[in-house]
Parts: sequence; structure tokens; C-alpha cells
Amino acid sequence: MEDKFKQWLVNRGYSETGAANSYSRAISIMSEHYSKETGIPTDIYAITDQAKISQIAHDYSQAGKFSVFGYEQHGRFRAAISRYSEFFVHKNDISDVSESSDTDKEVSLIVPSIAQTNFAYERDLQTTLCAQISELFPEYKIFGDFNLGVEYSIGGKRIDVLLEHLETNNLLVVELKSGMADYKVFGQIAMYMGLLQKQFSDKEINGVIVAGSIDEGLRFACETTNRISLKIYRMSIELEDA
Repeated sequence: MEDKFKQWLVNRGYSETGAANSYSRAISIMSEHYSKETGIPTDIYAITDQAKISQIAHDYSQAGKFSVFGYEQHGRFRAAISRYSEFFVHKNDISDVSESSDTDKEVSLIVPSIAQTNFAYERDLQTTLCAQISELFPEYKIFGDFNLGVEYSIGGKRIDVLLEHLETNNLLVVELKSGMADYKVFGQIAMYMGLLQKQFSDKEINGVIVAGSIDEGLRFACETTNRISLKIYRMSIELEDA
């Protein structure tokens, strides 16, 4: 997995002998630190659960319990686990490099806010969101094993991200729009929720639309139900060694 992660970094513009090598090696060092701090022997590269990877990334972030270690060596460890969490979402597709990938951008979703900048591609938004599930949707995990809930297929359609509540097992449909979301998105997510309700009749199904901006018509549509919420993402800029 370490070699795949390093190659993923190289494909995204990181120097093979610089940051790509440094970050891939950092994960092993973090495994030792995490094992010592938690008392549980852990090899981060051996973890197969996206929710666990996302939680570890949060633990080493600025707000996490291991933030001091995360920011050692000019934030090397925080940056390494953050990039690894993004890689893990599509780890079996390392050759897929979006033209809009930017190694100097880190995304956080804060609501309410005004979108300062939009993702050029929804795939990038999807990857970043899935890598930060434990922070953005702390009560949820990605549905199913092996990231089954990412582009979840149902009724010949694909849901961007399907989340499952950690305690109740209820489902949350996440529909992503890199730019403005208009009233037509309401019908789209409502259809997904209906398909899921038929398949999982014992679960409560809710939805959330995450977009760069929200059209007034969509706001009016969502006022008719409390089962679909709206969120606007905001991007912040961080600089990392290449």
C-alpha cells in the first residue's frame, strides 16, 4: 500500500524524492506513534476501513488529540495522513488524475457560509468529503464495506455518497454539486431517497445536498420537507512542500 500511496502522490505532482517519499514514509512513523499512544498495535497501511482512516486523520489534525505530533516537522505528519485519507477513497484507481487536482488546497465544509471557490470536478469534491467523514459527518460512516457507499448503485442510478448512522443505522444520501445546485437537484435526491426507502424499508432515509452555492428555487423546494438539508462548502488554502 505504501508504494501505491507514493505513486498516487507522484501522479498528483509531488516530487518522487521529496514530499511523495517523505509522506509515504511518514505513515509508518505515525503507525508507531499511534500504537504507542493508544496501546493498540496499529499499522495504518493495513487498515481497510475508510471511517478508521478518516478518524485517525482527524486525531492528527489541528483539532485532534494528537495535533502536537501532527504538526511536527512543519506539519509533515498532519499533511501525510490527510493526503493518505484522500488516497484511500480511490486507492484502487491511482491512475485517475483529475485536471483540477491541486496539492495546495485542503477543503473544509462549513455551514452556513458563502463559497469562495468551487471545485472544477465533483469527483474531487467527493474524494475530499469522503476523506473527512469523521469531521464533517461525525455521527456517520460510509455505508457498507470497502467504500460501497461511494457512488452507490441502485435502480440503475448512482448516489454520490451514501452514509450510515453509527448508532441507528439510518441512511443519509449525500448529493454533490461542484458549482451551483438548482431546484432540479431536489427531484434527483428525492428519487434516490425513494429508491432506498423501497430497498431498506426498515430504515429512515434522509438527504443532504452539498454544493458551491444554492439556487433560490432549491431553497424553496427544500422548505417543503425536513428530510433534505442544504450545505455549502468552503475551501481554505494551505501550502505544503512539493
